[in-house]
Amino acid sequence: MKKSFHLGALALLAGAVLAAPVGASAQVREHTLRLSTGDPAAAPGPMGNKRFAELVDKASGGKIKIKTYDSAMLGNDVQMQGMLQGGTMDFALVGAPTLGGLVKEFGVLDFPFSFRNVQEVDAMLDGPMGTQLLDKLQPKGLVGLGFWEIGFRQVTNSRRGITKWEDLEGLKIRTVQSAVFREFFNSTGANAVPMAINEVYTALETKAIDAQENPPSIVSTQKFFEVQKYLSLTNHIYTSYVLLAGQKSWDKLNADERKLITEAAAGARNYERQIAREQNAALLVQLRKQMTVNDLSPAEAARFAEKAKPVQAKFSSTLGDDFVKTWLAALDKVRAGNK
Repeated sequence: MKKSFHLGALALLAGAVLAAPVGASAQVREHTLRLSTGDPAAAPGPMGNKRFAELVDKASGGKIKIKTYDSAMLGNDVQMQGMLQGGTMDFALVGAPTLGGLVKEFGVLDFPFSFRNVQEVDAMLDGPMGTQLLDKLQPKGLVGLGFWEIGFRQVTNSRRGITKWEDLEGLKIRTVQSAVFREFFNSTGANAVPMAINEVYTALETKAIDAQENPPSIVSTQKFFEVQKYLSLTNHIYTSYVLLAGQKSWDKLNADERKLITEAAAGARNYERQIAREQNAALLVQLRKQMTVNDLSPAEAARFAEKAKPVQAKFSSTLGDDFVKTWLAALDKVRAGNK
């Protein structure tokens, strides 16, 4: 597929974030590490992985090499998490919803219609609340190195355009491994089916499922437009990637090596987010030529959000009322500052 989006700004950004080689006093040894993700090479996440590897190579003076793998070649998100914990994988870029099974508080990121724009997303995920979530991974044998972007999710299906939440009724829809996702879609009358991303195309093609939901970049790079007719711009949930290191691998690195990897992760995050935002916008233009695309009216979007409120209320107690209240208060503070 020809890339129609503009990458000039990305080239400038890449130059700006390339870290300088380590100083002579830094203690950096030779390592070869592995980094895996589930999405195909053309998706923003794997592109960010390659930038991360380049930044680490540059900052370490070529001593630390990171080999990247995409398209779930080494396993799906849940499998990769287990490999990190077991020490057979060093890094993985996974969808944040799959972490809810390990750390319940990650479910707050799955609340439907929680974030309104990417400014809110960045302020929350890069701020104290995001750090608090990442810190909760350490007792599970994982090190959180930052939140990257998948984007605001949209619904595709083979049967009809979704113009109101009632149109989801009866659709068998693939979701990520998240109890919040399942509850939300089941509450609309849809039948939520958790499934690894590398299994979705075949399930859609064989009509085992009717629908799935993902940002335009994933719809396009996974080629779902080949087996789905309708794309409805619902913006129902924002989803991030999380860059993870396995604690066992992390413990083998010294302080200087951890520092340069942490700094490279931040640089790659900024690069990946810009790619994701440009790609989601540009590929939506392309998808409008390949699928029947509709927007929700403001009134129906409001009804969708209202339908989601009981889901948030139900899971607030499950995730911890105090944590959810603190999270929502921080989000309100961000919104007040953005006015």
